[in-house]
Amino acid sequence: MKLIHIIKAIQKTLPTVGVLMALLLYGNSAFAGNTTSWTDTLAYRQYYSFKPELIPGIVSNESEIRAGLLYDVDRDRIVWEKDMDYSYPIASLTKMMVGLLAVEDIEAGKVCWDDKITVTRTFRKKIRRRRYTTYTVEEKYTLEDLLKMAMVASHNESTVWIAKHCEGSLEAFIERMNKRAFELGMIKTQYSNPSGLPAIIDELDNSASPRDLLVLGLEIMKHPKLVDITSIPYATVSNGKGNQTYRNHNGLVINYNQEVDGIKTGYTRAAGFCLVSTCTRGGHRLMSVVLGCRSPWVRNGIVASMINTYFDAIKLGRLGEAAVDGFESRAFLDSVERGLAMISPFIEPKAKDSSDESYAYTYKTVTQKVRKTHTVRRGDSLGKIADRYNIAIVDLKKWNRLRKNTITPGQKLAIYSTVKKRIPVKLVVDPEESVADNFSPSENAEEQETIIKSERIVNEKKESVVAEKLDPRVQSISDDTLSSEREEPVMLKQNKVFTKVKPAPNKKSSFIYHVVQPGDTLWNIAQRYQANVDQIKKVNRISNSRSLKSGTRIKIPVKG
Repeated sequence: MKLIHIIKAIQKTLPTVGVLMALLLYGNSAFAGNTTSWTDTLAYRQYYSFKPELIPGIVSNESEIRAGLLYDVDRDRIVWEKDMDYSYPIASLTKMMVGLLAVEDIEAGKVCWDDKITVTRTFRKKIRRRRYTTYTVEEKYTLEDLLKMAMVASHNESTVWIAKHCEGSLEAFIERMNKRAFELGMIKTQYSNPSGLPAIIDELDNSASPRDLLVLGLEIMKHPKLVDITSIPYATVSNGKGNQTYRNHNGLVINYNQEVDGIKTGYTRAAGFCLVSTCTRGGHRLMSVVLGCRSPWVRNGIVASMINTYFDAIKLGRLGEAAVDGFESRAFLDSVERGLAMISPFIEPKAKDSSDESYAYTYKTVTQKVRKTHTVRRGDSLGKIADRYNIAIVDLKKWNRLRKNTITPGQKLAIYSTVKKRIPVKLVVDPEESVADNFSPSENAEEQETIIKSERIVNEKKESVVAEKLDPRVQSISDDTLSSEREEPVMLKQNKVFTKVKPAPNKKSSFIYHVVQPGDTLWNIAQRYQANVDQIKKVNRISNSRSLKSGTRIKIPVKG
């Protein structure tokens, strides 16, 4: 235990010593007997090749982030950073290395995308109050489907299956993960498992620095097939008996599917909510790393705001807006390189007591036509009016259906102008993200279901409250959210979440029937009909929310 503490302390303070220790551990023959210093190696040059050009004001509230950076790939500049050279827990960001090694094996011909992998899974089912029965199910996946499960849905068990298929044993694959990290120059990284789940000892948790994760993300970008997988909003996977659709935990991919194309989310209690994201707009690519946020809303909101602020500052607009050709931005950045202009970002104002709900929305700029009315005065002419409002006389006559240029005092003319307005855009967050990333499939299924149920109630309440704040016409999506004063706070104890909700008064309700389609989930169905997930489960006696089958007819309770 003491040796581990010493190694970690040295690794944080002296990167070179950490590298030399890694060389001794791995016995790299390339450096054995070589007098070349570490500062002359390729790994060192790659690690410290990023040029800093820090621009103040890109992130409005840095206190919400434990560590991170924003990297302009095209300009080769780190434009914002916070503690980017310190090592922190990374949770499911570990799966980035798993995906990279699997794709490298495929490209080397060691394995194939279509390889069939047979796995045996054991499930536990409750039959009575305190009696359970276990049963096993044999499933068959392709390697491509397992990569989709790992990179899109952050499925923990799939990483073990990938590791054993590619390397033969789990221990050999973990050793290879650490060696590959060292080859890339990721000198602050260590792996103890392929999933990112917490280790028995905190010091052995998978960890890396934001700069290391940037190096890994850039290496992943060299493999288009893997990037295509990380950019899938909803991935459909076949297990040999049926299809199952998984939702991407990176809500920015769902919000901005044409621009954001990855890469990975992560969450554990020690790591917080993490995200490595990359996007391109007008042919200009950015990559961001954010570690240690307190909620997925804060994380997604900060990343979206950070990217939008920088894109807006370099004349590329914001995510979700109309496509741009990038010519104006290239001319502006050329002026910046020559010292003739400076990048000055504009940040949306944030309240001092901003809560999670305020981060659930980002903003985009839209153009709207606004109608004004001008009353003709003595001495006015169509030319003078057109010059005053910077419009064309032809348009002024067309808007008011004028055939001649004659106007009379007191006459009212309609004038239309185009204005830019910033509107809020709701960020999509997977309500099951923290559960899927933080728990192993082999743990107690009943405990996981309790946590999923409680977190759904809390998330539904948050979403409905935010929607009502921004638009009073929006109705709550569940009956439980209407009784927010009757709901007690969430209690956390030993990784378990319990929520006490007092029953709401009886209301008249009716039912409609829905036939489950491929890819449907209870959460999506509840959103579609503005119903409550728990009520749907209660009415249809559904114990496991993941056991929906296509073609099943279920009742949806709707307010009468």
